[in-house]
Amino acid sequence: MDKALAEKLAAAALARVPPGAHVVEVEAGLGALTLRAARAGARVDAVDASKAMVAALKARLAVAKLSNVEARVGDPAALPFVERTFDSAYCLAAPASGRVEMLAELRRVLKPGASAVVATAGGVSMRDEVVDEMMVAGFDEVQSHAVEKTDAWLVTGVA
Repeated sequence: MDKALAEKLAAAALARVPPGAHVVEVEAGLGALTLRAARAGARVDAVDASKAMVAALKARLAVAKLSNVEARVGDPAALPFVERTFDSAYCLAAPASGRVEMLAELRRVLKPGASAVVATAGGVSMRDEVVDEMMVAGFDEVQSHAVEKTDAWLVTGVA
């Protein structure tokens, strides 16, 4: 995903971060959403499968002097958190492989009634696939929202 699209998705997703929330971001990458959410006052646990990405994110957090973020290497399909920990969950770069397992993990770590936001690019067919997978993972009230002037979507669901 290119940087411009990641920034648009992060901005659109940030509107769905509850004030003062404890959020988890899976496949956080360089932290387009992580940094925005932290600056807005959220407490963020950022997880990425890549050691290099986590190292780069930690460097960006140090430069930004943000102490309300914990960045760690982790498997998106086996998150290192107890059930019902988070107020909100985000994934702006959902991998096609293992996505249902990742979504089930997001559902597991969310408090009842909390929302997950998953971004997808690639048009309507990809959006429909993510909607279906969120329902399979156990989310309720699954909806999609077009991201302005892109072929990307945010798909939301309630735990």
